[in-house]
Amino acid sequence: MNPLTVPPLMSGGLMLSYQCSSTCRHCLYRCSPKRENIWMDLEDVKRVFAALKRERLLHGIHLAGGEAALRFDYLLDVIRLAREMNIPLDYLETNASWCSDPDRSREKFRQLREAGLPAVLISCSLFHAEYIPYERTRIGIEAAQDVFGPGGVLVWQPWVMDILERLPNPQTTATWEEICAAAGWTTDAPQIPQSYGITPGGRAPQALRACYPLEPPEAFRHQICRRILESTAHFHIDPFGNLFTGLCPGIAPGRVGNLHPRITPEAFPAYWSLAEAGPFGLMQYARDAYGFEPDAAGYAGPCDLCQQVRAHLLDTAPEVHPELRPAEFYKDE
Repeated sequence: MNPLTVPPLMSGGLMLSYQCSSTCRHCLYRCSPKRENIWMDLEDVKRVFAALKRERLLHGIHLAGGEAALRFDYLLDVIRLAREMNIPLDYLETNASWCSDPDRSREKFRQLREAGLPAVLISCSLFHAEYIPYERTRIGIEAAQDVFGPGGVLVWQPWVMDILERLPNPQTTATWEEICAAAGWTTDAPQIPQSYGITPGGRAPQALRACYPLEPPEAFRHQICRRILESTAHFHIDPFGNLFTGLCPGIAPGRVGNLHPRITPEAFPAYWSLAEAGPFGLMQYARDAYGFEPDAAGYAGPCDLCQQVRAHLLDTAPEVHPELRPAEFYKDE
């Protein structure tokens, strides 16, 4: 069998921390205030930027978390470092939880722009509204547009603003029931994950489980993950230097010291199984070699099955599966 490798990186994000102001139900990377307060130090950021400069197809990266603006002065230093090293920055991704005052928000956006940030992506989300008053999202969008101009601000997703305007009190956080009622949905409505195109991985398979029709592992028998795993159009590098491709957190054969490792079934068996046989094949491998028993209730999707199998492999044979990292991703919060 020919070994696999991670293709050249094209576009992605630098996750400065898993620390976040929210514990959103849909978070693919399971960020939270409860995660360890670990941030990539500036020397490591420099090493990441140096490694990315060697990527011949790279055309841009964004800065993310968690919530990168939780350490604002540090964030400014990262942006300045990117400018010094000629790293093509696309935008900062933020949930605007820090935008409580229009004037202070504009001033902070000015500082970000002057440091070298070209644009901002502000998440406008039903899931954020449980933790962030919608008023802060609105202030953040308006303040960012004042500083960067409308073309320098991407709102993800703008249609949610109409829903959040209907909340009983936009100045405070809302309950999940209030948020769903404002949208005209029940709390188990399939439209909730469908409307966002949510990957049923990370926190979503459990936090939004009632929204999904559960299926047996056999339903995913013919879904192979090689094309997904080889996608580098939206990669992420986490604060530990792990490289996630294809929107697949928690599995990283590549690291900053070696972004393109030689991937064989002996070196990275979980990744290899997914690439060659998909989540169902990974389940068969885990069942035969490590006693995995599938959940009789079924799974919210192939990513749900994959994540549960990987958690079992990390628990039973971590030394055999070094690609399953960071271990914190698989722990209950």
